Amino acid sequence: MTLRTILNDLLDLFFPRLCLLCHTPLLREEKHLCLSCFCDLPRTGYHLRTDNPARKLFAGIPALREVGAFLFFEREGKVQQLVHTFKYYGNKQLAYELGRMAALEIYGRDGFYQTTDLLIPVPLHRKKERKRGYNQSEWIAKGMASVLNKPVCRTALERVTNTPTQTHKTIYERQLNMENQFSLAEPKLLEGKHLLLVDDVITTGATCLACLDRLASVPGVRLSVFSLTIVRQY
Repeated sequence: MTLRTILNDLLDLFFPRLCLLCHTPLLREEKHLCLSCFCDLPRTGYHLRTDNPARKLFAGIPALREVGAFLFFEREGKVQQLVHTFKYYGNKQLAYELGRMAALEIYGRDGFYQTTDLLIPVPLHRKKERKRGYNQSEWIAKGMASVLNKPVCRTALERVTNTPTQTHKTIYERQLNMENQFSLAEPKLLEGKHLLLVDDVITTGATCLACLDRLASVPGVRLSVFSLTIVRQY
C-alpha cells in the first residue's frame, strides 16, 4: 500500500467523500456517485433505437451522422441536480466523469462516434465563461475524449453575443434567439473532418441546431451530436 493510498484512506475516514445524490460514503473506486445511484440514472437508450427521437430534432441536415444523448433531464429530478452541480457550483470534474461514463456506454454501439475526428464543445460567450470559470460542455467533451482518444477543439466555434437564459422561452423564441449567435473561428482546420458537437442539455435543440448550421458550411464536413442530457422527446 502506497503512502498516497494511506493518506487518502485517512482523509476518507475523517472527511468521507459522499455520493452527491444519496449522501452515502463512497468506496475508493467510486467518483462523485455511488454505483447504485449511477446505475439508477435514467438512460435514454436513443442510440439503440432505429427511430432515434434525438436525431429527428436535426432532420434536414445532410451532413448529419449520429445523434446521441445519455440521460433524461427532468425538472426537479436527479439528473437536473447533477447538471446544476457542474453548471453552477463549480464541479467541472463531475462533468468530466459523466462525459467519460457516457462514452464508455455509447461509444461503438452500432458504429456510434467511431469515425469522429474532433470533439467540439458548444461554446459559452467569453463573459459567461469568465464568470463561471470554465465551459461545462468542454469538460464533458474532455471526459468523452479520454475514451474516444480524439482531440477536443474549443476554438472552432465562437459565441458572438451573450444571450440571456432560454429557460422560459418558447420553441420559436429559442430558435429566433439563436440566429447568428455563433461564428466559425477556424474553418480550415475543420475541412473534411467528422465533427462531434458536445452539449450539456438539449431542450428543443435550438442551440445545437445553430451550431450545426455554422459547421455545415465547412467543405466536406460530417457532423454528429452528443448531449449529456436531453428533455424527453417521446
